[in-house]
Amino acid sequence: MTKIIKCLDCGKEIIKDHNCRIYCSDCVYQRKLIRNRKREKRWRDLYPEKKKEKDRLYSIANRKKINQYSRNWAFNVREKVLVEYGNKCECCGENKKEFLCIDHINGGGFRHRKSIKGRSIYAWLRENNYPKEGFRILCHNCNSAKGYYGYCPHEKTI
Repeated sequence: MTKIIKCLDCGKEIIKDHNCRIYCSDCVYQRKLIRNRKREKRWRDLYPEKKKEKDRLYSIANRKKINQYSRNWAFNVREKVLVEYGNKCECCGENKKEFLCIDHINGGGFRHRKSIKGRSIYAWLRENNYPKEGFRILCHNCNSAKGYYGYCPHEKTI
């Protein structure tokens, strides 16, 4: 004999069979995920050395996959920053993304990169809501010339 009941979690109608089902399949799956996450967290807390070794072995076995993920992440963050700052060199108008970089308008890029301790400048800009003051996009040529000579050849008038 089948009987239609409501899932105790979401209220969706389900057929109660001989297995005494009281949750729909979606809710059973979600409850199982939550249980597994709790069990994994307990294991990580109890055995931090084993977790570290497991992570090390995973990173060795999946080095190419991890590296590809990191490259894609960095590429996407850089793309978003370039779009946010105008996508072209403010000095010469170069718009090929391969040639563009972030310039610290008032200098101090070295100190700033040191202060963020090896993190990506692009990630820092994104996390700080793309501050417009003090940053702009230049091509590598213009940025290098400003760093070496204090001016860009495009700005110099003869």
